[in-house]
Amino acid sequence: MISVLLAIASFVSPINFEISLAGNFGEPRPNHFHGGLDIKTQHEEGKPVHAIGDGYVCKVSVSATGYGNAVFVRHPEGYTSVYAHLQRFAPAIEAKVKQWQYMHKNWDGEIPLNATDCPVVEGQVIALSGNTGSSMGPHLHLEIHQTDTWDMYDPLEFLPAGTIKDSKNPEATAVMAYPQKGEGSFCGRTEKTLLPIKDNRLPDTLTAWGKVGFAVCADDFMEGSPNHYGIRYTSLYVDGVEVFHSDVNGIPSDMNRMVNSWGDYDEFKESKKWFMKSFVEPGNTLPILKTDAHKGIVIFNQEKVYKLKYVLKDFFGNTKVYEFQILGKKQAIPITDDNEGKSHELKWDADSNLEQAGVRLSVPKGCLPDNTFLSFVVDTSHWSGKYVFAKKSMPLFHDADIALRLTRSVADSSKVFITSDGHYLGGEIDREGWVSANTRDLGGAYTLAYDILSPMVTPMDKGNWTASEMIVYEVRDTLSGVERVEGFIDGQFVLFEPVPHSAKYVCRLKKTPVKKTNRQRSLTFVAWDRRNNKQQITDYLNY
Repeated sequence: MISVLLAIASFVSPINFEISLAGNFGEPRPNHFHGGLDIKTQHEEGKPVHAIGDGYVCKVSVSATGYGNAVFVRHPEGYTSVYAHLQRFAPAIEAKVKQWQYMHKNWDGEIPLNATDCPVVEGQVIALSGNTGSSMGPHLHLEIHQTDTWDMYDPLEFLPAGTIKDSKNPEATAVMAYPQKGEGSFCGRTEKTLLPIKDNRLPDTLTAWGKVGFAVCADDFMEGSPNHYGIRYTSLYVDGVEVFHSDVNGIPSDMNRMVNSWGDYDEFKESKKWFMKSFVEPGNTLPILKTDAHKGIVIFNQEKVYKLKYVLKDFFGNTKVYEFQILGKKQAIPITDDNEGKSHELKWDADSNLEQAGVRLSVPKGCLPDNTFLSFVVDTSHWSGKYVFAKKSMPLFHDADIALRLTRSVADSSKVFITSDGHYLGGEIDREGWVSANTRDLGGAYTLAYDILSPMVTPMDKGNWTASEMIVYEVRDTLSGVERVEGFIDGQFVLFEPVPHSAKYVCRLKKTPVKKTNRQRSLTFVAWDRRNNKQQITDYLNY
């Protein structure tokens, strides 16, 4: 069914100049695959963004993080296109956004639209490109999802042939060998072993015995760009038989975090290089990965020369091949125990629970790539115990539940929340003093914090408010963090929006329903943090 849809859905470019990419679809990143194309906008904001096909705007999102300003267009072919990090929306869309914001007295949110609210035709300008949200520079982020499943697809599949020029091959820089614990040895070692690629060759004198997995560190390239991109197709052959194949397309959104299992997450945290495994751990169910019956693990059980070959290919068919040989050399495989000093085993295929005095942890089935043991450490903290489950980051595929017990009395229990190394996790407290929250990484030190301090609000450039017709406040909160702000002029609500990449909020008076009267007006500004502490100040301006 999917291949039929792909065959009939053909869209146009979202920009009216030659496409150059800052990032491609499926690039591995911590906790997620890159879900679309990052299209360069010539180092500028304000470039027209066009709908890639007929349809209607089904949703608009506004946020200071993530997508920033984004438009979602639903197409009759069964897909939804997403345009993110926008500077501003087309007037018809902007009007719907403003209506929602004033109705809900809130700047950010996801704004659903009906099919008749903002219909669009192919090529219609729907926004201007920008640098909002978690963007690190001006560009347009384009995604394409199957509407019913929300699976992510490579937008290159849908753009006309010739939209992007690319005749450069992918290139690999290294291979990593992973002897399986207690079952394999590589070059006499039981630890993972780095094999650098020099002049397109791997080292010559390689030996192995037992079960060994492999991974490759590689990038794709395109003309006229210094950027590195992810690899679309990877195959590993052993003696002419394909034992592993990946096609980075059609990624279920709820499997995004499995990138941490396919890629060597620990290695990336240390070296900032992604080694993508050519074997699959039992809890990794990504459908984009195909293996033989041994899950891609190579079994060296004969004293002979094994011929291995990596084939890397990009979307345009540019291909690079790396061939190397490994001698099967019989040897004793030492039994290793990496779990010495650890306790509390977590199962990848079953619910796992830990309960100690002051802490409860519940990790549901399907959160882990494989069975693992925790390095559970307990310490003391101000409002509860401090609990460490792992010595380093341990990302999960889905949410785990954690609960900590409050160990001292507080004046207002609603102000208590869970943190992990200072990162706010939130949480709700029950009658017995247990505070519960969700987490997706078992690394860090979990403890309770208490926030009764209001946000700090500072007016900025107050003397220029009237002339610039912009009111600016800086809002900071060092404990639970800023939740929302509101503003009122003579009691009438006015919208304040965050200034990207800053702690400032601005009200653009010309865009408010307040009419200019050239008289003194009363201004009320209110800020809340995530524990509902409020700071309210009153100012005056002539407007």
